[in-house]
Amino acid sequence: MNCLWITVDSFRQDHVNCYRPEGTVDATGPSLKMHTPSLDKLAAEGVRFNRLRSEALPTVPCRRGSYTGRRVFPFVEEPTHKGMYIHAPGWRPIPQDDVTVAEHLSEQGYVCGLVADVYHLMKPSQNFHRGFQSFQWERGQEYDQWQSQPLPDGYLQRYLRPGTELSDARSRVLTQYLKNQMFRCGEEDYQSPRTFGRAIEWLERNHAHENFFLCIESFDPHEPFETPQRYLDLYDPDWDGPELIYANLYTRGELTDREHFNVRARYAALCTLVDHWVGKLLDTVDRLGLRDNTLVVLTSDHGKTLGEFGAYGMPQSSTGPCLNPVPCLVRHPGGEHAGTVCDGWLYNTDLACTMLSLLGVEPKPRTAGRELWSALSGKGDGFREFAVVGHVERVSCWQGDWLYLLNTNSKHAALYNLAEDLHREHDVADRYPSVRDDLKEKLERVAEAGD
Repeated sequence: MNCLWITVDSFRQDHVNCYRPEGTVDATGPSLKMHTPSLDKLAAEGVRFNRLRSEALPTVPCRRGSYTGRRVFPFVEEPTHKGMYIHAPGWRPIPQDDVTVAEHLSEQGYVCGLVADVYHLMKPSQNFHRGFQSFQWERGQEYDQWQSQPLPDGYLQRYLRPGTELSDARSRVLTQYLKNQMFRCGEEDYQSPRTFGRAIEWLERNHAHENFFLCIESFDPHEPFETPQRYLDLYDPDWDGPELIYANLYTRGELTDREHFNVRARYAALCTLVDHWVGKLLDTVDRLGLRDNTLVVLTSDHGKTLGEFGAYGMPQSSTGPCLNPVPCLVRHPGGEHAGTVCDGWLYNTDLACTMLSLLGVEPKPRTAGRELWSALSGKGDGFREFAVVGHVERVSCWQGDWLYLLNTNSKHAALYNLAEDLHREHDVADRYPSVRDDLKEKLERVAEAGD
């Protein structure tokens, strides 16, 4: 059996129609009706998992867990490396003594390919291509220092609201991104189309192998939120202001309601662009006759903060329904459990372990994840009862509709009932001390020993 593993970075679960057909969640404005026909179809043909959590965030810590099946949280002290400018806990290369999924599958006779525009994985000192016989980096995302020519006079201002001060170091991200994207000619030259286009080429050239594992890492729909106009027209066709593709430069209070809506529309448009190219990739699977022997896994690392808590981006303080729930869809080539919706808790490490089990290969050494496919039939150990997530200094414990959130620096803890308080506005820790103490104990257990 082959495997197609697709990770789409920063994809909010409420921005997939089949997860929330009533529209996206926003406390400050109208919902958007999402256009995600490819992901909706994949969910109908496979299993839709509602409660996947990456056990360690953000981007690189999550990938370490997914690429090895081993937990990264609780974080340990690790040396920094040259070439890194982000020093969040867990933001390090894969340890040398870990065996990656690709290394393991290569030893089992698989041909392993990686196509990525997640530039954090390819920076100096990083090693996320270990075990892949073929790897390709599509350059140009965010602060990837690819192109160096200066921007034309006045060019940057097209992407800023009037009066924007550029003293913020984050403005360098937008400037570098615009340099990288200056030579596009059409939709195929945008980042996610380029990434999925290279993946399609890989399939066309490698589908004759007896067994292959193709890992696709799309940085979209991560900011900057830039798409061809036809996708934005689905959500905000009447906008005539600046192209606010990088709202991280602002707080929610610095944007008008109309500007805020446009930012949300741009993110939704980028989600739809990604969905369209996922569809092209899956059409290629069918065209090449691979559907009946190829497992398809699609997931994300985290969501995106779109004005919640006054911010844009993914500050760890926004841990909650906007940042942590992500799509997770698995299609078995034999159609097993097609159309199933699962509410059990699982980690990205469990997803890696389950994928290996479905491929029928020998268990990978030093794996912390659980095989969960059998639990869909009521067999095995079942799904987890709760999940614990580490994100810099914020650690959260999720169970049912409860969210327990701890700031490990200040030691402040809070409890939220997300069924009654979706936007995490009311700390009810004092009202429910037994729930608070139970989740606190579970969080501490995982933080001490992992689970």
